[in-house]
Amino acid sequence: MSVFSKLFGSNQKEDKLEDDKYIETILKSSEDAPLGISNNNLIYVGYNELGGYYYLQSFIIGRLKIKTKAGAKIIIEGNDYTLELNSDMLEFESEPATPLDAYVTKIDFEIEKSAVENLKRSTMKQLTLIIKKKEVVFTVKNEE
Repeated sequence: MSVFSKLFGSNQKEDKLEDDKYIETILKSSEDAPLGISNNNLIYVGYNELGGYYYLQSFIIGRLKIKTKAGAKIIIEGNDYTLELNSDMLEFESEPATPLDAYVTKIDFEIEKSAVENLKRSTMKQLTLIIKKKEVVFTVKNEE
């Protein structure tokens, strides 16, 4: 234990409890199960096809508040694969979600049809969202 934490106390346990309560509040307000959970964000993911192009649609709900004109990247790590996808639009912004004291960030990623067919929740382990210099790591929440 460092000198500073002895003098001023450690807030890590309190922050972890606060994050857990925050995530639990968001989970209770949703009927759907998120694909992944980070410290203070949830990610919901679905697929869509439009005119022969496939998209991985993501909704991030939580404390992530971002505005960018540089796009984003998501890295999906699975049992025997790693998939790196770029956002289909460079410009997007988080919007407030009022009753939750949270933000919603919608990002679509371009994906090949063959990759869509291979992605399964049961084989995914982790998703890493990269926006600007921020990295948000989500652990995949397998349904039980």
